[in-house]
Amino acid sequence: MGQGITVSGADAVTILLATGTSFRGDNPEKTSREVLRRATAKSFAQLRQAHLEDYRPLYRRTSLDLGTSSESTRLQPTDARRKALENGGDDPELVALFFQYGRYLTIAGSRADSVLPLALQGIWNDGLASGMGWTDDFHLDINTQQNYWPTEVCNLSECHAPLFGLIEGLASAGKATAREMYGSPGWVAHTVTNPWGYTAPGGIGWGIVVTAGLWIATQMWQHYEFTRDAEFLRTRAYPVLREAAEFFLAYMVEEPKHGWLVTGPSDSPENWYITPSGQHASESMGNTMDRVFVHALFSMVVEACATLSIDADLRSRAEAARAKLPSLQIGRHGQLQEWMEDFEDADPNHRHTAHLTSLYPEHQISPRNTPALARATEVTIQRRMSAPHWEQSEWGRANLVVYYARLLKGEEAHRYLVSLIAKAADDNLMTYSSAGVAGADSNIFAIDGNTAGSAGIAEMLLQSQEGEIELLPALPTPWRNGAFRGLCARGGYVVAVKWRDGKLSSATIGARRSGSVPVRYRDRITQIHLQAGQQVRLRPENFLDQAPGASDSPTQT
Repeated sequence: MGQGITVSGADAVTILLATGTSFRGDNPEKTSREVLRRATAKSFAQLRQAHLEDYRPLYRRTSLDLGTSSESTRLQPTDARRKALENGGDDPELVALFFQYGRYLTIAGSRADSVLPLALQGIWNDGLASGMGWTDDFHLDINTQQNYWPTEVCNLSECHAPLFGLIEGLASAGKATAREMYGSPGWVAHTVTNPWGYTAPGGIGWGIVVTAGLWIATQMWQHYEFTRDAEFLRTRAYPVLREAAEFFLAYMVEEPKHGWLVTGPSDSPENWYITPSGQHASESMGNTMDRVFVHALFSMVVEACATLSIDADLRSRAEAARAKLPSLQIGRHGQLQEWMEDFEDADPNHRHTAHLTSLYPEHQISPRNTPALARATEVTIQRRMSAPHWEQSEWGRANLVVYYARLLKGEEAHRYLVSLIAKAADDNLMTYSSAGVAGADSNIFAIDGNTAGSAGIAEMLLQSQEGEIELLPALPTPWRNGAFRGLCARGGYVVAVKWRDGKLSSATIGARRSGSVPVRYRDRITQIHLQAGQQVRLRPENFLDQAPGASDSPTQT
């Protein structure tokens, strides 16, 4: 028999829903009934107030003003505004709303007491993703990482907590995979996982991404970079990274031609190449993405060992191994090579650009420090985008935003941000994986476009990956006047900035921990020194060349 609710003679209805899970032995029916019992004892006004008190302390940490939309635009509903943006309209307030929506979904779906982190659809399972081969799982070859890209920079550090629990579970379960499949110590995980700690390869052609578990584990290091929480590093992040390092130190082999240490056989997610004999293949030795994250791992371990004054032998081994990793290479087309050999793409229009992780989220390529490699990443993007039938995806468009932000090209970053909202988001602003991609017959909601989109906007306005804080690194001309408050920089800093006519007006930087850091605006740098709880106010003149003893010094409070 069908079930339903009939309401008559009312002008408002309050419906209370509760869900539960048997995961970890809970009784979902009992838990849900108890939640409903407590909720029904409260009025709608009380429930609403409780909700506001719950999320506002997190949500209101950060504000964003990208300029004012026209009055006629502001009066339109969201669906009409999104369609107008798709047709070339200017609506900076809608873009700011999209930024905050990604933060809101993170707050709503990932909290310190959440049983699990955000899956492909966050916590909102409509049955479409779970009905695909994806199973609405935790994809570790980019999607789960993108779910958590905004947490630190967008001032939602606590929302990272459930992901760390999943990572620690992988590190535990992955020891058996490392031992039984590779004969190596430490731990390893591959392309996909689930709540029960699945760490084996998922399948031929896409499943053998040997650094996928390592990639997600770098989120723990990112948390440390932003917070400088030494206790978290000692008790949670370092044990995971140490065991990952033990795996790769034992697993990697020397490539005979150059003596490089390489991984393999492994996939470069989820792409294929053409072999010299004309065959199509996916597995290779020493693909670029593996090199990027192994280099990152060894660098993290070296720094952690020095910071914690432990494991001198492991530090030495990691330093020696890092020195033997392949260099990042430029191929025959001027592109960044995806594989150790300069293979041609079997699918030139492929949605994945795994080798560009060297640009973001890692920072092994930058326009200032490695300009030739930075140009090669642009060639890669342009070749991929110009190929017929480029596989557009919500997370792929979000990638283009963060890539161009890191390349310091605000106009390009803005163009792809608008395309993300206009061409890969529904009228409710939830992003989707397009029909025809990865076997889908229809558009399917996927949260990673929302979250990674928020991270991309933040990256256009504030960066801190080069050992310095950079203000407005990729500010596009459509955001002529604006301000933000509460974005975070590595080292424990919280930043507020105002700009007018495309130029910095002022910046305030507060320190959660004592320290010194260079602050960059365009080609000028000033040094700040702050104690915990202190803040400094910077003006444009602080970034001009100054004679010794000049009076234009930052104002500290």
